[in-house]
Amino acid sequence: MSVIKHDERDVRSFVLVCLCRLIVKTLLSILPVSERMLGRLAVLDEWAGRDRRTIPGVTAERSAIAGVPVDRITPDLIDDPRTVVLYLHGGAFIACGLNTHRAVASTVARDLAVPLVNVEYRQCPQVGVGTSIRDAYAVYRALRASADVDRIVVAGDSAGGYLAAKIVDYAARDGLAGPDAYIGFSPLLNLSPDAKRSSKHDAMLPVDRLEELRPFYERGPEPLDGSLDATADDVARHFPPVVLICARDEALQKDALDLRDGLDRHGIPNEIHLYAGQIHAFPAAVSNSTQAKDAVRVATAFVRDALAEAGRADAASA
Repeated sequence: MSVIKHDERDVRSFVLVCLCRLIVKTLLSILPVSERMLGRLAVLDEWAGRDRRTIPGVTAERSAIAGVPVDRITPDLIDDPRTVVLYLHGGAFIACGLNTHRAVASTVARDLAVPLVNVEYRQCPQVGVGTSIRDAYAVYRALRASADVDRIVVAGDSAGGYLAAKIVDYAARDGLAGPDAYIGFSPLLNLSPDAKRSSKHDAMLPVDRLEELRPFYERGPEPLDGSLDATADDVARHFPPVVLICARDEALQKDALDLRDGLDRHGIPNEIHLYAGQIHAFPAAVSNSTQAKDAVRVATAFVRDALAEAGRADAASA
């Protein structure tokens, strides 16, 4: 359906893109992929946890659901306490966590005015992607079984977008009610080894290095069930209304456009918003930027409309 381009840029974004291309992309291109190096990346979330500043408009509380650690983020103003967002952070399944992504998760909760659960799923190198999905899906199943929850929005950035997509896939496989909406910030949607992408215009990701991580992704102990490609028709047809946010010409724009094609074939409402002059997963990476705030507003407005439409349809059929 709609592909909407956002051309607004500012000096801050330009500088950030240049620095990421010069420093971050270079480092990601040359760092060795080893057990030791991947294990060290846990320091990113620990470092982010040193920032004790509170985020206005929400409260966050550590908890656990189905044995999985989570942040329960509650906005001060709640429009619908029976709708919950399940947020899954990015980080290539190897880095980041609740601390690095508390700001974007809080912004989504505050803008949508519903409670949010930010999930601390297990990651590589300790476990493979199948186990990461298992943790995310366990939280989803528990929320779906709760008498206090009517609607669930799944959301994620980068690798978290893949986990959110696999929740859609696993719920359909198990005959469980699927999510009511999907938000993807630069989502990774295809883990197939023959996925075709280009990092030429991406300011951050040398996406070809994903294959070097595959032995860690396949580590287990839980298997990665179903299609590796969440944009394939057998998965895409189960998606709820979808809103996708990407940096224009980033490597994972291809995943978003492929999913859009599948959704269109099945008549599923969707929007893709492409922001010029931004880095991969910018709503999470630079959550206080003008463009990131706008992207979250765009995404939550789409979800709000989709949930309202679903509510009207339910009322009409009652």
